[in-house]
Amino acid sequence: METVEIPKDVWNPISSLVHHGLFENERSAIINIVHDLSLSKMKECELAIQEYEIKYGLVFEYFEQQLKANEKEDFEKWDDYIEWKAYSKAYSYWSCVHKEISPWL
Repeated sequence: METVEIPKDVWNPISSLVHHGLFENERSAIINIVHDLSLSKMKECELAIQEYEIKYGLVFEYFEQQLKANEKEDFEKWDDYIEWKAYSKAYSYWSCVHKEISPWL
C-alpha cells in the first residue's frame, strides 16, 4: 500500500469529522466527501445542461451540429455553446469520479 503525506492543517478537519462521530474513520470521511462532492457537481452540471436544452429545444450534440452548419455566426449561441460544452465535459469528469469512488463506499 502506498502512503501519502498530508499536512496537519488539511488532516485536522477530516480527523475532526471522525472525532465528532460523523464518520467511522478518516478513510471513510475522505471517500464519502469525494462521493458527495461528485454528486453535487454532477447535479450542478445537469441543471445547467437542462437550461440549455430547454432554451434551444435540443440536446448538445444536435445544437453543436446546427451551430457549426450555420453560415451566419450568432455570438450568443457561440457563447452558450462554449459554456454548454464545458458543463458537458465537467459532467463527464465528475461522473467518472463518482463511478471510481462508489465501490469504496
